[in-house]
Amino acid sequence: PLLSKETADQTPYSAVYGANQVWEAFEAKLLNNSTANSITYDNAFLKYIYYHNWYVGNHGGTYCPGSNCAGLFLGSLFWFGLAGQSSDANFSSNLEYTQMSSGVLDSWVESTSEDYLTAYGTMPSSIKEMLSQPWDRRCATSSQDLVGVSLIAQEVQYANYYKIYCPLDLRLTEIQAFAPSLMSQGQSPYLTFYFDLRPFNRSTAAFGLSNTFFVMILLITASLMFTNDANRLVLRPVEKMISRIEAIRDKPLLAMKMADDEFKAEEIAKERLQRQKRKPWNRIWMEISRCCNGGNRNEVLETVILEKTIIKLGSLLALGFGEAGADIIGKNMSGSDSAGVNAMVPGRKCECIVGVMRVRDFSTATEVLQAKVMMFSNQIAEIVHGVCNEFHGAPNKNTGETFLVIWKQNEDSGLGNEELIRKFAEGSIVSSAAMIGAVHRSPLLGSYREHPGLQYRLGSKCRVHLSIGLHKGWAIEGAVGSEFKIDCSYLSPNVSIATSIERSTEVYNVSVIVAQSVIDLVSYNMRSQCRLIDKVIIRGSPAPMDLYCVDLDYMSVEVDFTERPKVPWNTRQRFKVRQWMEQEKNAVLQKDLSEILETDEVIAQMRECFTVEFFQLFNMGYQNYSQGEWQVARRILMDIRSRLAPTDGPCMALLKFMEFPHDFDAPTEWMGVRDLVGY
Repeated sequence: PLLSKETADQTPYSAVYGANQVWEAFEAKLLNNSTANSITYDNAFLKYIYYHNWYVGNHGGTYCPGSNCAGLFLGSLFWFGLAGQSSDANFSSNLEYTQMSSGVLDSWVESTSEDYLTAYGTMPSSIKEMLSQPWDRRCATSSQDLVGVSLIAQEVQYANYYKIYCPLDLRLTEIQAFAPSLMSQGQSPYLTFYFDLRPFNRSTAAFGLSNTFFVMILLITASLMFTNDANRLVLRPVEKMISRIEAIRDKPLLAMKMADDEFKAEEIAKERLQRQKRKPWNRIWMEISRCCNGGNRNEVLETVILEKTIIKLGSLLALGFGEAGADIIGKNMSGSDSAGVNAMVPGRKCECIVGVMRVRDFSTATEVLQAKVMMFSNQIAEIVHGVCNEFHGAPNKNTGETFLVIWKQNEDSGLGNEELIRKFAEGSIVSSAAMIGAVHRSPLLGSYREHPGLQYRLGSKCRVHLSIGLHKGWAIEGAVGSEFKIDCSYLSPNVSIATSIERSTEVYNVSVIVAQSVIDLVSYNMRSQCRLIDKVIIRGSPAPMDLYCVDLDYMSVEVDFTERPKVPWNTRQRFKVRQWMEQEKNAVLQKDLSEILETDEVIAQMRECFTVEFFQLFNMGYQNYSQGEWQVARRILMDIRSRLAPTDGPCMALLKFMEFPHDFDAPTEWMGVRDLVGY
């Protein structure tokens, strides 16, 4: 302030020059109200208003397309009028001369539109109309009366939403008044012009905030420089550990992904370090840095060891408990007030698709293989779990002979409930077919075909084979057991129904049977790939259900003895495989799964022998069987066996049921439903 110039020494603003021109023209008009003086006054007044156009100063892009208008510091004139004491006789008489002549506005705008040196911009049409009207807006200050016009007294779309009628509707710091400097001292009334300083105040506030922000940055930077070591060595690792624990608490299965992400970060860091060591200057700098730090630069911090241990423990928990035990892990980790463990968490009801996979002749294989049966079971489990996981199935209970797989809703999939359950239903069917093909193509499992003990007990054509049953319904997800040992599983009559459906594969001599509850969820294309083979009553089911099979000739599949590249099976390779499997898993939800049954090489090979004629004839035979026309059904099914499929299991099962004990004569109470309660 001490170095600022006096007001009298400062160069006047355009607002002062313009006010003087308007005042001179106004005084000339008062002395002689001739046409020439009126035009001079009107032109001077319009030039002043437009040069300091409020709409150009605040919305120049709309009202000054050329961006060459004044519109700078004092480009915000919003109110003009006559100031003085309204009780004076001259006040009312002078007010009559302030109104512009009609038609002057349009002619002036047209004459100045091509003025390149002085661009004035435009105004809203509603505001332009106000300029030709009498000055009738009465306001007042603490010392004088005001009568004039407000340019922002109306709402203008995209320009003005806050109506200002009088200058004092704004704060005193937001307005600045200008009066002609050529008028006599104390002269009244006189013309006055009020400018809107809100844009300038906003800029001033922004600069003030910038200064404050700059000071804050300096203080924060200085503070961070002093606390950097504490943050890097203690606070950040601890916060990272806490965040990981909270993430595992919310989503226990996320621990597996954390382990992969951590391993990926380690590999990237190692690769970056190796690249730096190849450069001579970097290697020299690293040696100097190591010497300066006492040679302890590569020492692993205790917090890093603790963090990696937490990730490993979380991964082991997720691997051991599975998806069914996620609630147990989450609820026990959320209880931070006690170190006690409560494994007996109440169960939770969920809608899911239940898949039961059983290894055929497993008891015989156990007797023959003895100690090697564990390796045999794990080799099958690797295929079953891998294929089911690719199609978003959650492996659950393993008993060696049977595998329980669940498809339940996942909130992270990004699909709607109906779309998601349809994808899961189709995925369960496709994964069952892919599982059968993978088991029969596996060279490891194919080696058991030549096992002498298995050939002796099961015959020369023995194979490792699976039978699968699929059903949809509710289940209770939770812990089963006691405080000494628990298993996380699913309990429900629907699990028993799925087991009975799998057992019925022996009746119909097929590999995969799908219940009606699953078929009702899939698309028409997928439904057409499945064959309706019977309508039965199964133990545990309150109502009859249709059974569908996925026709697969697994005997046509040969073992894949293709020599694979010898890659060391280490942690790095496991990580790459898991990443690839995760990508394939995410891509499954975007595919039309019904096409896989036709495009997959192995599945197409197993379904090649089942022709359109076969499906049409069987459907005719089944419809006659269902309607009680058993003689017709017998003739059609026998024709299928003689010409198309001599070993078709559903044909043999229906013929056997109709022959014994009914001798192909449908009972009078026949409703198209048979009883499979014994299975």
